Amino acid sequence: MEVFDIFYGTRFFYKFLYFITAMTPAYFLFLLQIDDKFQHPFDTTILKMKLDVYWWCGILFLILFILALFLKWLIINQYKTPSTDRVLNNKKEKFKLNNLEEINGSIISFLLGNVLPAVLIIESNLLVAILIFIIIQILIYILIMKSTDIFPNIFLIILGIDLCKTEDDDYVFTFKSKKYEEFKVYHIGEPLKSRLYITMYEK
Repeated sequence: MEVFDIFYGTRFFYKFLYFITAMTPAYFLFLLQIDDKFQHPFDTTILKMKLDVYWWCGILFLILFILALFLKWLIINQYKTPSTDRVLNNKKEKFKLNNLEEINGSIISFLLGNVLPAVLIIESNLLVAILIFIIIQILIYILIMKSTDIFPNIFLIILGIDLCKTEDDDYVFTFKSKKYEEFKVYHIGEPLKSRLYITMYEK
């Protein structure tokens, strides 16, 4: 069986939003590391209000939280108002909760992707350090988008959305709701290409 990456056959905004929100811890760690190593370069005054790194972390958190909420809405909306094919009854058994092989990836993927790139600042020049961090982010994005391993997204997990893997190497976003009536599974992306799905479980 040919193996495809998780987001193969889906739109770019799914990939981008998932990545940018999954990397949230790295951004905070990087800001704090930069602030400590380069003597508070982000401290500034706007409209007589002093802003330090914690203010910028708060602003960044708000932006990323809004993006995560938007991604959650996109995923759940794909289930409530599907624009793609519904999986037939004889093929949806593998998507049931007790048949899933993996849920939300591994802690190793999280540490390697989030923590290490943020704390390894070896440059003594602020602009160079930021540039290297951006390059590393681009490389991690390419790696994640080409990988068949699940990269954990802490924001989505907190918001009640899990990314899981089946025995057949299909991937499925899952969420639980009290409005559950029937077990349904829908494709996300192009049905002939994508191996990504969405389903709901009873809460």
